[in-house]
This record gives sequence, C-alpha cells and structure tokens, in this order.
Amino acid sequence: MPAQAQRILAQLQQQQAMLESLKQQRKMIELELAELKKVKEELQKLPDDAEVYQNLGHVMVKVKKEEALKEVEDKIELLEIRLSSLKKQEELVMKEIEKLKAELQKYLGGMQVGGGGG
Repeated sequence: MPAQAQRILAQLQQQQAMLESLKQQRKMIELELAELKKVKEELQKLPDDAEVYQNLGHVMVKVKKEEALKEVEDKIELLEIRLSSLKKQEELVMKEIEKLKAELQKYLGGMQVGGGGG
C-alpha cells in the first residue's frame, strides 16, 4: 500500500475514533439532560414553600425552591448548548470520514486497475 494511502487510512481511523468519542459524550449528555428535565418537572410540581435540599459535595444543603429550579434550568441550558456543539462536531467528523473514504477508494481503486493491466 502506498505511503499516501497509509496516511489516509491512519487519518480515517483517527477520525472514526474521534466520532465514537463524540457519540459517547453526546449519549452521556443526553442522559444527563433527560434526568435534569425530570428533576425540573418534579421541582415545578412542588409548592413554593416546599423544603428542597441540594447536594453540595458530601453535604445536603437546604435551598429555596426557586434557587434549585434556577440552577437546574441553568444546567439544562448549558448542556443543550454543549449537545448542539457535539452534534455539529459529529457532522464535521462524519463529512471528513466520507472525504477520507473517497480518497482512499481512489488510491485503492487506482492500484487495482493499475495492477490488472500489468
């Protein structure tokens, strides 16, 4: 296999590994988002004067419902931004993978055609 084809193959493998990593990150964020949305739903059901406790490291701290709700909403917003960014990165990496596959196919196709004529 020519050096150029080997280089393309290495890049392709690198991009595929990157894509898998991005997909795993996306799945983790989607799970966390789903959990936070459930928490938000439950908080909204509570009366305004309900006692709400929040984890702060190894300690549970009493907070106002509005504070807890605001923090959950902020986390949701942040994760949605991160999720959007990851999806865009995934798209770019997939396009790069397709480009590299096409390049590699040219090299391998060219080798097969060239090898058959000799």
